[in-house]
Formats: sequence, structure tokens, C-alpha cells
Amino acid sequence: MENPSLREQPREQKAPIMESRQDASILGWLEGSGRLMDRENQEKTKAVLEEEDSEEINALMGTEDDFEEDED
Repeated sequence: MENPSLREQPREQKAPIMESRQDASILGWLEGSGRLMDRENQEKTKAVLEEEDSEEINALMGTEDDFEEDED
């Protein structure tokens, strides 16, 4: 597995100094890499996933008619 962000330097050599980019920001990086999601879209996605999970759990559990409720 190769990670292009990592570089190996011999111990005897000084590590190169990386130039800072003036236009670099975390927000710009998130937007450019597609990792920034709009809050509304994120909440919709979360609601859809929760609904799918709920349906899957209900399917695994079966219907309510499969068990008898104890009445005290």
C-alpha cells in the first residue's frame, strides 16, 4: 500500500521544508475533495438510512402477530 502523502528521507539529510500555500484552507479542501456536505442533504441522507435500518430490523423481527403479549 502506497500513500503519496508520505515520503521517506534518510536520517542524515535535513527534511525539506514545504512551502505554504496562501490559498489553502480546510474549507476549500473539503469542498474540493467532495467531503463537505450541505447540512440539509446530510440530514436527509441520515433519515433515509435510519428508515432503511428500521425496515430491515422490522423484517428480521417479523410481524407483531408472531408473539403473544403478557397481560398482567
